[in-house]
Amino acid sequence: MKAIDFVFWPASARVHGFRGHVEAARSGGFTSMAIAPETYLEALESGLTPSEMRKMAEDAGAPLRYLDSLTDWAPIRVPTECSPALRARFDVSTDHCFHICEKLGLNSILAVPGFDEGSVELTQLVDGFGRFAERASVEGYWIDLEFMPFRGMANLSDAWAIISAVNPSNAGILVDVWHFSKGRYELDLLKTIPGQFLAGMQIADGKMTQVGTSLFDDTDKYRNFPGEGEMDVVGIIQAVAEKQCLRHAGPEVFSLEADALSAEETGKTSAETTRHALLEAGVAVPGR
Repeated sequence: MKAIDFVFWPASARVHGFRGHVEAARSGGFTSMAIAPETYLEALESGLTPSEMRKMAEDAGAPLRYLDSLTDWAPIRVPTECSPALRARFDVSTDHCFHICEKLGLNSILAVPGFDEGSVELTQLVDGFGRFAERASVEGYWIDLEFMPFRGMANLSDAWAIISAVNPSNAGILVDVWHFSKGRYELDLLKTIPGQFLAGMQIADGKMTQVGTSLFDDTDKYRNFPGEGEMDVVGIIQAVAEKQCLRHAGPEVFSLEADALSAEETGKTSAETTRHALLEAGVAVPGR
């Protein structure tokens, strides 16, 4: 079985900036990295050039491949309640995101919902995602569409309604274990979706009941590393992996606990806990 691309999604190192993200990816033995639009801008402002960013990641053994993330595929980019940090990530045009991809040599884009529940009709989402996927196909990009239980595309079934209507050759649904578990938990549906539309996963753990003041507060501050919460992390991974189409997976642990760690510590902890869950689920993961 071919090993997956072991991606470092920098949530657990969010307090450290781009250089810290690279150090975390190096420490954990990841094989690639994701970068957000605001991280790219901050790195530029710190004096780094795009070519220097690319070389730093490559030298760490984790070349930049994934853009995290884009909301401009839908007619509304940001939710009604939006912090400055979230706006910096979400209120970004498709043109600018494609520019970042070109400069950094990225080949995959994470598309997420920035709109509130009930604010956009399904027909608009299908049309918007269809146009976006078509444009991305011309540029050679893969698109992962991610649902979030506190946004307008809250559940797997919402994302599947879009993907099944568009039927893209260059896009599918990214299954985030935390989002899947906190939403409707549509395991039967997950098992029926064709494997070609399930190429990517983000791995985290957490309490099954809400922690914090809201579901967003929960996702932003109180996730756990895989195996340290109550979710069926291994079972969800297995449901995707058994389709034999999983190409990339990695940890995404937004938490105050992770924020307190050094870049090296969070890289090692996120790698060790995620590797363990993936291996237990039967997924081949690159060695250190």
